[in-house]
Amino acid sequence: MNITKVTLSVSLLLALLYFRTFIWLVNAWLTEPYYSHGFLVLIVSGFIAWRNIREYENKNLEPAPFKPGLFIFAFGLFLYVIGFIKVFPFLTALSFLFTASGLILYFYGKPLMRAFLFPIAFLIFAIPMPFVFLKKVAYILQSLSASYPALIIEMLGIPVTRVGAEIQLTDASFVVGLPCSGMNSLISLLALVTIFIYILKCPLHKKVTLLCLAIPIVILANILRITSLLLIANAYGAETASGFYHTLFSPMLFIIAFIFLMLISIIIGCKVKG
Repeated sequence: MNITKVTLSVSLLLALLYFRTFIWLVNAWLTEPYYSHGFLVLIVSGFIAWRNIREYENKNLEPAPFKPGLFIFAFGLFLYVIGFIKVFPFLTALSFLFTASGLILYFYGKPLMRAFLFPIAFLIFAIPMPFVFLKKVAYILQSLSASYPALIIEMLGIPVTRVGAEIQLTDASFVVGLPCSGMNSLISLLALVTIFIYILKCPLHKKVTLLCLAIPIVILANILRITSLLLIANAYGAETASGFYHTLFSPMLFIIAFIFLMLISIIIGCKVKG
């Protein structure tokens, strides 16, 4: 059978199989604040795949089907069935990564799979995690984002009282809500750092280190952001801190965290691929 016909047939099959899942993903990207970057992840993944395919074609390699790819495809179908039966869309969406990879391996082999490996794996950042899990993580981040700024403010000699997520100063009171916990920035930054790591030239263990450091760096940056807002509120009032500076410091959190990671990558000897 012509390989182009096979590709078209398999693509149509996957589109039909995952149609409901794709609808769920688009709806999640439009409605869930934690995953509003889903469309961007899709675009970036498609661009990298297109670029890698061009490099693959320039090598003039013949397709070398890898039969064990069927096992990966079968595992993906197993996840899909479980997700479908349990009405667990996260699992059905996750299964796509395995079914697509298995089919690429089976029909085209390892060389083309290497070209698709990162673009397919990167799609994990577009798949919304179960809300129960996200909520638990957000509450942990919320607790850290409230307790440590209050501790820092107290160490600076400023009267402060913390009750749960509420921080009370002498003339101001703030509640560190879930949106201020840093959860949104954490997910988006992990996706951005993954792209950054992909274009770096350094050993795998250093790349893994950078990815792991993204989490504490986001938490630290958010603690500094909230601490700064509290200092401004103490000096100039709650309205000043809640207005312009609150809007300004939100993107600053993201920028500062990414700059920290870039500096660490330089320190450990990672360079951008030429």
